[in-house]
Amino acid sequence: MSPWVTLSESIRRRPFLAVFLLSILMAMAFQGSRGLWEPDEGRYTNVALQILRSGDWISLYRHHDSFHFTKPPLTYWAMAASVKVFGYNEWAVRLPMALAYTFTVLMLYRLGRSFVPTRPWLPALIYATAPLPFLAANAITTDDMLTAMETLAVLCFVQARLAGESRRWLDGMWLAFGLAFLTKGPPALLPLLAIVAFLALHGRVRDLWRPLGLIGFAVVGLGWYLMVIVRHPGLLDYFIGHEVVARVTSDELHRFPQWYGWLLVYLPTLLLGALPWIAVALWRTPWRAQRWANADEPKRFLWLWLCLPLLVFCLARSRLPLYVLPLFVPLSLLMARTLERANWHWLATTLLSIWVLALLSLKLGLTFYLHAKDTREFAETLQHLVPGRLREIVFVEDMTRYGLHLYTGAEVEKVSFKPHPKPISDADFDNTLAVALHEQITRRVFIMKRSNEGYFLTAVQANGLKAELRGVIPEQKKHTDTSRDRMIYTLAGDFPPR
Repeated sequence: MSPWVTLSESIRRRPFLAVFLLSILMAMAFQGSRGLWEPDEGRYTNVALQILRSGDWISLYRHHDSFHFTKPPLTYWAMAASVKVFGYNEWAVRLPMALAYTFTVLMLYRLGRSFVPTRPWLPALIYATAPLPFLAANAITTDDMLTAMETLAVLCFVQARLAGESRRWLDGMWLAFGLAFLTKGPPALLPLLAIVAFLALHGRVRDLWRPLGLIGFAVVGLGWYLMVIVRHPGLLDYFIGHEVVARVTSDELHRFPQWYGWLLVYLPTLLLGALPWIAVALWRTPWRAQRWANADEPKRFLWLWLCLPLLVFCLARSRLPLYVLPLFVPLSLLMARTLERANWHWLATTLLSIWVLALLSLKLGLTFYLHAKDTREFAETLQHLVPGRLREIVFVEDMTRYGLHLYTGAEVEKVSFKPHPKPISDADFDNTLAVALHEQITRRVFIMKRSNEGYFLTAVQANGLKAELRGVIPEQKKHTDTSRDRMIYTLAGDFPPR
């Protein structure tokens, strides 16, 4: 008997186990083989490590002089706990994303029982082998955790409304939305738009009134916000003005704010990120049968779940591909419904196996990709130039590689030549260079572009200090302009003679 036939038969007999093992393989394979890529992975990792350094699990820091409240703490907490258990390595900081991906796959299997009853494993398989969810599980962001928490909330709603189980599931829904809100704030509630719209069509919006569930949401989802707002006056204005209003209405963050920006970001993300399934689903879709009037109740809910949040993402002026990662859950369910009656034979299993191997090969290949902002490589070069344990790494008017915290154990700081107003969070700098030079810190290095070297040396001399050049880290991109090379300096007396 062909091994593919045997595998296909195994999937048919034990689909849950097969999907679970596949998701573990996809999530864990080569998860720690790639270095941290700046800026996002380094920044998230640094904030999580600051929790362990300070012992403060409430206030979030990127440096002991600077807050970093751009995201709520749930992802940072998970990363910090993982590092505490498994050590300071890339595998540990990426583990929460891998587990969130696997958890989402398993919940899709459960959702499949309600939406694709003849093949409940199919939506889980689609999500597990779609490029965007697969690759996102290997990147350090909040989006995998958000997807898992949102899916949990919708699963609880589906169990109560479509599966006909106890309405106590609605209390679980509110609790899950609280966890989602603790992951990414207001965007976490976008699936609630679909739920409200769906219930409104049936005159059942009052079903959402669950006092116990709402209390759970308030405690879990809002409790941390209340604590930090009381602890740090001015933070409420930052949350509302910068994290909500600026992201929705302004081009302050420069993330494809043009009126057509959503076409540039979300259309290719949804099409390419869902290959090969979306191509097959579109080919097999009987378009006349997709009319709203012809759709059954489960399909109407899935379309609301997909389209209403997507509409909000398109209208908002801050747009990035991973914002729509949670929408791959309803998209996987819709595609599974279209492919529910398709023949599943040995050829399909063979092609799927080849696709899985291709995705895993891509993940392995990223290990050898010479990324210009690979912090692991930067750290190895830095440690060669300045051997021994470092206490602080100071970037002078330069892009800060916060991921160095993981590789060196040193705190990372960004300083500016000129003092200017510093917001309560997400500031452009941690200190001025003048303040940093007066701090009594040994085993510290200063990093800057060659173009800023003169300003740095002038400031050092003006403060009665002496700088020692330790070496140069060339810009990794191919160019003839050496002004972007990184100069590595220490202050005289901070290190023993070489």
